Amino acid sequence: MEETPKTQEIKPKKEKDYIKVRGYPETLFFYPSMLVAFIVFMIYFFADALADMGFILDDSMKSALGTFFFAVFAFNFIIVAFDFGLGKTALIAAIVIIAILIYLLLRTQEAFQETLSLGFDWPEITASMEFYFFFAALVFIHLIIIYIYSRIDYWLISPTEIYHHRGILGDEKRFGNAQHAHIEKTTPDIFEKMLFLSGDLFIKPETDPHIYRISNVFRANKKESEIRNILSYVPDKRLDL
Repeated sequence: MEETPKTQEIKPKKEKDYIKVRGYPETLFFYPSMLVAFIVFMIYFFADALADMGFILDDSMKSALGTFFFAVFAFNFIIVAFDFGLGKTALIAAIVIIAILIYLLLRTQEAFQETLSLGFDWPEITASMEFYFFFAALVFIHLIIIYIYSRIDYWLISPTEIYHHRGILGDEKRFGNAQHAHIEKTTPDIFEKMLFLSGDLFIKPETDPHIYRISNVFRANKKESEIRNILSYVPDKRLDL
């Protein structure tokens, strides 16, 4: 007699009680400059340690390292100062590419070669080993402070309410009727999206006339999806904190 196979019991997935959302300031995006400064510092450090073995950084190498650091820092500064949407970024990239192609084309013409030589040498950008170390240390300490502050300033979104905890003293706001809150995500800067997978979340509680912005949320797309999932059902309990 054949035995009928036992049907496997499927257990429903346990729903999370809430989603925690944290925002970060724009200065977070200076971390590439910190990494480059630390790498350059290590190159200087090992060059000094291995000087007896003939490993010496000449002026041209120091200038190349300084120029590379300055370029990364300038790129970070521009990202923090301005928003680069997809359309603006594509337009700037197209202008730069066209300008480079025109320059290369004119350089092949003898009539323009002397004019395009510009007549000056590129300045040497150099800094000491101590400068790179203290720059990296300063940004690193700043990132630690940002991380600590994000532990005391955050949002909790549950199926029944929205809760905002802010400050060391634990100032808080609670907004009911979470299902009727308006949640929107934007990605204003394509470079910020690339560096941190970040985006901005906007929360408009039904019981409050204000729109609250949470800037630079890590993995904003996933957070938005989790928030919409958790607001799609209504458990018979209140968020207990």
